[in-house]
Formats: sequence, C-alpha cells, structure tokens
Amino acid sequence: MKIKQSPPYAPLLIESMRSLGYSFDTAIADLIDNSVSAQAKNINILLDPSDDPQLIIFDDGNGMDSASLEEALRFGSRGPLESRSEFDLGRFGLGLKSASLSQCRRLIVASKHDGKVCCFSWDLDEVEKTGDWSVLEYANDEISQLPSIDLFDSVNSGTYVLLQNFDRIAASSHDVKKTLDTLIETAEDHLSLVFHRIISEDRVSIAINGRPIEPKDPFLENHKSTQRLREQSISIDDNKITLQPYILPHRNKLSRDDLKKVGGSDDLRTNQGFYIYRCKRLIIWGTWFRLLSKEELNKLARVKVDIPNSLDEIWSIDVKKSTANLPDKIRKNLYGSIKESVFGSKKVIEYRGKLHRNEDISYIWQRLTERDGGVTYSINRDLPQIQLLTNSLNQTGQRVLEALLKNVEENFPSSSLYLDVADGEISTVIKDSQKILDEFEVQLSFAEQLGLSRDELIGMLVKTEPYASNEEIKSKHNNRQEQ
Repeated sequence: MKIKQSPPYAPLLIESMRSLGYSFDTAIADLIDNSVSAQAKNINILLDPSDDPQLIIFDDGNGMDSASLEEALRFGSRGPLESRSEFDLGRFGLGLKSASLSQCRRLIVASKHDGKVCCFSWDLDEVEKTGDWSVLEYANDEISQLPSIDLFDSVNSGTYVLLQNFDRIAASSHDVKKTLDTLIETAEDHLSLVFHRIISEDRVSIAINGRPIEPKDPFLENHKSTQRLREQSISIDDNKITLQPYILPHRNKLSRDDLKKVGGSDDLRTNQGFYIYRCKRLIIWGTWFRLLSKEELNKLARVKVDIPNSLDEIWSIDVKKSTANLPDKIRKNLYGSIKESVFGSKKVIEYRGKLHRNEDISYIWQRLTERDGGVTYSINRDLPQIQLLTNSLNQTGQRVLEALLKNVEENFPSSSLYLDVADGEISTVIKDSQKILDEFEVQLSFAEQLGLSRDELIGMLVKTEPYASNEEIKSKHNNRQEQ
C-alpha cells in the first residue's frame, strides 16, 4: 500500500470556505475575538468613506513578529483540541481568514512587535492565478503605502487588519458604500451585546470610527428591581460551569434606556432563556435548548451560563462561534436554574394583574376554581344593580338578561387580557367623579320607583364596585347615617 499526498486545490477550497455561513455581524465579531485574545485594550473599526470602501480593524494588543503572523495566516494554524490560554477566544485556527474572506477578496494583515512592522496578505485573485496557497509578503515600502498605516505610530505593539474588494456586497448592491454603512450600523448593535461583558468588566474599548460602542446589559444587573437568584455550578471533567439566573423587572418598571440595554421591548419575549458565554464572550442567547418553550410568562427569565474554552468540544461550538448545542452531560443539571428563574418570572408578571380583594366589597367579577383545577370568571348576580334590574323585568326579560350575562362571561377575552397584562399595557379608565355621582343617583331614583328604601339601597351600593372606592359617595353615605 502506498501513501500519496492529496492536497486540496486552493482556489476551490477557499471559495467553498467563504460560504461557511458568516453574516457581516458574525465576521466582524470573529475578527475582534483575535484582538481580545491578544489582550488589546483599544479596538477601532474604521470604514473608509471613499467610493471603493475599505474596512480596517486596528488594535493595541500584543502584536506578532513575522514568523508568528505568517503562521496566523495559515489555514488551520491551530487545532481545536489544542490547549489554549483561558482567555483565548479562538478555536479552529480559521477565524481570521474565514471571517475576512467571507466578506471580501483581499485580506491584508500587518502587525507590530518589538518595534518592527511586518505584513502578509491573502489575495483571492492571486490564488486563482497561481492555483496554489499563495500568501503575499509585503516589503517595507509597500507597507508604508497602506491606508491609515500610521496608526502604528501611537502604539508600541498591535495589529492592523484591512479588508478590500467586497465582491459579494458589490454583486448584491448598487451602492457598496451605502450598504457597508448600513451593515456597520447593525453590526454595532450585535457587537454591543456579544462583547458587553468584555467592554464593561474587562474595560476593553471597542469603537467604530472613533466612537465607543456602549455595552448592552441583557440582565439589567444594576437595576434595583432585577432579581439575582442563587448561583449554581456544575463540574465537568474538572472544569467548572457556572449558572446565574436572573428575573428582569416588569415592563412597567423599565425606562427607555433599560429597554435599549436588554435589546428592546419587542425582544423581551424572544430573548428569554440561556445566555452562553465563553471567556465572557457571548456565543448564543435567547434559547431554552428545548428544555422549555418560550411563553409570555417566562419572558423575564434569563440565565447567564459561563463555560471555559476547554469544554468547546462537548458544546459543539462552531467555527463562527455563533452556535452551540447543550451537552447531555449537563442537561439534567439545568432544570434547577430554569425552575427558579421561570417561576420568578411568572410571579412578577402575574403580580401585576393580581386583584387585592376586600371581603367587605361586592365585586363585579367572581373568580371560581373548578374541580379539575381550572379557573373561570363569572359576573356576580348578587350585585344590587343586577338585582334591581332583574326585579324590574318580567319573566321573559329576566331570561334575556341572564342570557346576555352568560354571553359576556363565555366571551371573556382572556387571551387578549393575558397578553396585555403581561406586557403592562392595561390602563385604568378613571371616570370623572361627577359622572359616578350621577350614575349613583340614577340607580337610587330607579330603586325608589320600584318602592325600595333609598337609605337601604345606598348602604348596599357603597359596598360594590365601582362605588366602594369613591370617597365622596362614602362620605355622603356616612353623613346620612349620622343624621
């Protein structure tokens, strides 16, 4: 048996790898991972405003010498099973190349280390021409001609990534510059969430054209009404996974700024669930991994999960670092966090719609618990107002009234009310005090026409909704009693 080498044809394989599924957002995030792994404290994304736009990502991280940079540009420069620094956000040794070339045809990387600047490039037109894995090395005079290369003048070390020739955007857009401007805007929102802990906890500045990105806070940790529940930990193969459940405040307690931090009012429901962080970098969020369904009453429940990069394999984290699968090893251990956070979310939402009942008041609606545990609501037939109306009708009229009341009960808009209460959109209609007094008097006059005692009826009506909460009516009733 002979062993023969079968190297892949470079132009075809690279073109295939361009279709790994990167969006513009995930590609930029993958490039920033390299800067964070290099311990950069300042990362700037610069979009050239010319008609032939170029994108630069510049950081003040550790930088690389010529040999290290050439190795970094080799496809598969590191294996996914290699041991890494606990702060290393890489995995497959593909991110820098695959993320960049998914968006453009030319990737140029320059790096400064020990006062020296080196530069290499992948140019897909050159690869196509040679049919080989042809990496270009730039001479010093060629490096000096690169746009904004003087950024290196202000740092002792760092790395410069330049993306040119956005062929795929050009093929789908009439205005590449305008499209890139839009993509950068949406990428800012994505980056502010994915790197929010790295920005806020590690004090890393990520800026777009010099303007720092404000980090999101999907758990509203500094909000006084956020509930931080008991932290849990799970040990897998001598590695620790931590789970921190939160219950967000009800929608009524959130300001516009709060909503912006958690992703917006519309995303409250869709973003419930687990938030998986790898070295503080958000990988996947807004999912219960099929352990639970997304429901309106669960929408305030969120669980922060921190995993080390040493457990990448069991989480099946992909090249783009944008998806992960829940390992069977820890599936059963997550129920505790789900139970606490979801139960708390339901309590917060249900509390907003809870009625504080006073036994001395006759309410219009009665809550009835059925034998099977279900709950129904019925109109209280003992209300004085209903009794008055019933007594004034003949037998046929009474049947018509009863049928009407049953129709109202059977068509109670429970689903709509449920959603409106959960969203905090129920508003209380406050009637003018004079209108309530006028209604009260109309009912008293009607009772007198039936030969009933005015004082006796007043005593009953002031103990019913809505008059029981009207201080003026109660005051007049008390004064009549004292007289």
